Parts: sequence; C-alpha cells; structure tokens
Amino acid sequence: MTEFDADAILNDGITEAEYEGKRPMTPEGTYPDTLITDVRAFEPHDKAKEKGVEARFLVSFECPTFDGDLSTWINYKRPLNARATYTKLLKAVWPDKSVAVSKTPRDLIGETINISVFHEEGDFGEWAEFRFTPAV
Repeated sequence: MTEFDADAILNDGITEAEYEGKRPMTPEGTYPDTLITDVRAFEPHDKAKEKGVEARFLVSFECPTFDGDLSTWINYKRPLNARATYTKLLKAVWPDKSVAVSKTPRDLIGETINISVFHEEGDFGEWAEFRFTPAV
C-alpha cells in the first residue's frame, strides 16, 4: 500500500489529455479470462442517432492479469449485423447460436471471454479497438 503524500498530490499537474477530458487508452495487448462485470446503456451521440444507433453500451471487464480500467463503449443498433462489435461480443461469449439467440445484454454480466486490444487511427483520432474471442 502506498502512503499518502499530500505534497506530491498538491504538486501534481494536469496532462493535456486530462485537460481535454480524455481518459488514458487501454494498453495494447491480450487480456485472457476476462470477466464481464457490468453492462450499462446510455443514449447515443446525436451523430450516431442519425445513423440509427439506438444506444451506447458501456461494458466493463475485470482481468486477472491487469489491474487498470478495462472498459469499452459499444454501439447498439438493430438489426444487428455480423460486423457489429456487439454481435462479435455475443459470439465470443456464446459461440452456440441456439444459446446466443436467447440472451439479452444483461446476460453478459458474469460471463468470461478473452480480449485483444489494438490501437487504431481514423478520422476521429486514435482509439483502443477491442476484439473478443471465447475463453476456453
């Protein structure tokens, strides 16, 4: 446990990313046997609404080999398609189609998967791309 150091805190500055309200990106790498701890639904951004996105899910995870924040935002839009991140998450959690079609987003909580994170660059800057595979 780290001791409380008031001077260090009072002399600690703010980074440019923090000033802009950006949180640190999840480090690239593999996160095995990761537990889905929470799924929360939020209203989508206006531009996403224009594209038919119905909600944004904030999915939180807990990995036994990583002690930092491990969460990602996933757009939810019906009808689902095979390339949608939400569909990829469902297929990683429930590879059996007959099981997957009986599940809801809330059923993801408590399930375990493997995650790989890659940093991607695009029109809106850099982001952490989450990819999911079944936990064996």
